[in-house]
Amino acid sequence: MARQLKHLKKKPLIVICSEGGKKSSEYYYFRNFASRNLRVQFSTGNNTDPKGMLEDLLKYIENEDIKSEETVKIFLVLDTDLNENRINNILEIENICLKNNIQIITSAPTFEIWFLLHYRSNKLKFASSQAVKKELEKINGAYSETINMYPIIKDYTNKAMVTAKLLEQQINKNNEKLIYANPHTSIYKILDSIANIIK
Repeated sequence: MARQLKHLKKKPLIVICSEGGKKSSEYYYFRNFASRNLRVQFSTGNNTDPKGMLEDLLKYIENEDIKSEETVKIFLVLDTDLNENRINNILEIENICLKNNIQIITSAPTFEIWFLLHYRSNKLKFASSQAVKKELEKINGAYSETINMYPIIKDYTNKAMVTAKLLEQQINKNNEKLIYANPHTSIYKILDSIANIIK
């Protein structure tokens, strides 16, 4: 009698596409969320502009057969860089992302604003991405995009989430469009999704 193999259910999956791929601060941060209950994968590709990153991500989704996954969330993580052309490019890809169940996550000026929110409620406006990184270096003592910040800041994640949500509420209250706001970050939405998936 043939031995029957029990069908193994795949763990839920989070797919993240960020600028710099596996050499980015996003990679060094989010890889920490992979566990026995969750897979975390990073889209491949060399593009750094929003449209090119989306093209890379769509290819990755197709090549890896991501749409066949039972439980999957896909995120395109973008810095606005406070650059009008970049912001317009992000706005132009919104509909394609929506059709493909890809959630756009923006930070201004840069992803590292998420790290800063772990240290304090941040009401400063930053002139550039580099200014955010310098501020982070000042507070943290050292910073580079290849540092694994997760173990350093993980105990303050709830504080960062509350602060990010309060910033967003204030932006909405002021009738501003989130993508133009400085500073802001929607990284907390990825963490909320992870928490909901592994409940």
